[in-house]
Amino acid sequence: MKAILAILVSSSILFFACSKDKFETKPLIEVKSYNSKEISQHGQLTIRLNYFDKEGDLGKGDFFAVRNRLNALPLGTSDADRPDTLRYALPDFTPESKGEIFLQLNYDDFLKESVSKNDTIVFRIAVTDKAGNKSDTITTDKIVILIP
Repeated sequence: MKAILAILVSSSILFFACSKDKFETKPLIEVKSYNSKEISQHGQLTIRLNYFDKEGDLGKGDFFAVRNRLNALPLGTSDADRPDTLRYALPDFTPESKGEIFLQLNYDDFLKESVSKNDTIVFRIAVTDKAGNKSDTITTDKIVILIP
């Protein structure tokens, strides 16, 4: 009986010790949703992210997103050549240990690169809080940018 009780207690301790608490000093971000994974002409991509930060000091931190084109064929010389990296300061908001951040990009301003074929991309996203703690980098699902 004591052996069964010892195994049960050990298992419970191991279970609770290994459970991952989302609230850490280092911010954590995760994709919550996409408005669509196929963006057409004049459309907009909206990626909703959840964040978790123990100190709640993500406001006025930095946001990074790097576009990664997955197409095997390179862009032609007549196609647009936009930067692949976005970096901006997050707005100052009420300190909260969890919340949402939105990434919104317009088809014509940033997403459309090719004029001759659909483009498949992913974004690698990270944030840094005011104290300089950087989140892990996450990768979005594949997003298709449709040509007109």
